[in-house]
Amino acid sequence: MKAATAIILAAERASQMNSAKPTALHEVAGRPIIDWMLAAFEGCVETPPVIVDGSQQMIAAHVGERARTAVQQEALGEADALRAARRTLEAAGNGLVFVISGSYPLISAELCKQLAEEAGNSGAAALAIFNEDEAGEDGAEEPILCDLFCAPGNVWLAGLMCSSNEARLEDCFLQGVESCRITPALVENLHTGVAHYFPVTNRAMLAACEAEAQELLRDKHLENGVTMLDPNSVTLGADVEIGRDTVLWPNVVLTGRTVIGEGCVIKSGCQINDTRVGNECTLTYVVANEAELGNRVTAGPFVNLRPNTCIADGCKIGDFVEVKNSSVGEGTKLPHLSYIGDADVGSGVNVGCGCVFVNYDGYAKHRTTVGDNVFLGCQTNLVAPVTVGDGAYTAAGSTITHDVPAGAMAFARARQSNKEGYVEKFRSLKKK
Repeated sequence: MKAATAIILAAERASQMNSAKPTALHEVAGRPIIDWMLAAFEGCVETPPVIVDGSQQMIAAHVGERARTAVQQEALGEADALRAARRTLEAAGNGLVFVISGSYPLISAELCKQLAEEAGNSGAAALAIFNEDEAGEDGAEEPILCDLFCAPGNVWLAGLMCSSNEARLEDCFLQGVESCRITPALVENLHTGVAHYFPVTNRAMLAACEAEAQELLRDKHLENGVTMLDPNSVTLGADVEIGRDTVLWPNVVLTGRTVIGEGCVIKSGCQINDTRVGNECTLTYVVANEAELGNRVTAGPFVNLRPNTCIADGCKIGDFVEVKNSSVGEGTKLPHLSYIGDADVGSGVNVGCGCVFVNYDGYAKHRTTVGDNVFLGCQTNLVAPVTVGDGAYTAAGSTITHDVPAGAMAFARARQSNKEGYVEKFRSLKKK
């Protein structure tokens, strides 16, 4: 059963967070709390949720067209926040409306569906947990209502009529239910873990929620065929995808919309964000951001792949290499101690140790083009804009400032001269 809509009360800035932004915009596993909540209601409601935002409308700017917004000009209380969405309640009429505080990131879609079904059967429902320490005289556990409720729009309107601006959401619900003579159904929590069902109101609870989210994400990927040598040391973003038979070593961080293929080995120290990695890649101490790697790529240790970097199949990137805004062709080797910036590098290229693609003239960036099967000698400087043709060679230590034709050998360095006996003369002058 689908509810008519959901109302998320997210206008309040929790003072305990000591933050310039609303609680709902703080992140859990790299995803803002409000995004977690919107995802939970997908498929559970007929119309986009309504978010009650504060006067600065920071949340509205973030969610864009994914949700509707209502504005609470001044944070007077939860009942006042709900009044800001009064038109939504009136439009819903007898249709079910979820109402929740905007600080529950780990509420699941399955739980919302169950709550809607329970409300459809009994008229209204509330999420509750049961506290063994608060058992009544008869020994029965006392329920603790969480700030997630589902009831018809007119029930909420009845509750608002009986509530002051400062009234809690729980009181609005219970007063509305009582006035309509509907008995609320209490739905016991579906999972263990307190962080699922308590709001993020301070940094400590945010940290607890992060730990809970990480455990859930790790369990998901383990079930999907990913190996983690030390799961507790792995940090995962909520939107990360990992193929089966991939192995994650300790102290790996995967964030953003990163996609890791099958059969990869992601070794310790890798920090990968918004990056696509193909199948059967081996990465060691790689920092990658908004990059793309093909299949069977070997990179590291100590490699920095910056935005708009595209590495083709079978490439090898050695230690202390930085690649930025460049495409690298199939089977190319970037062994070590090199910088490749703003370049198009062909297939089968060997970039010698210490090569630098000199892309910046102090005012603007320029591109370098290197053809297929090129050999760049050690410590070659390519001063952009410049093109090195297919099959060309550059001599070690050359500074290339002009195009190199295909198949040519380029020498661009000072001629060596030897001064016989100069060392002794030099030493004697220094001793004086």
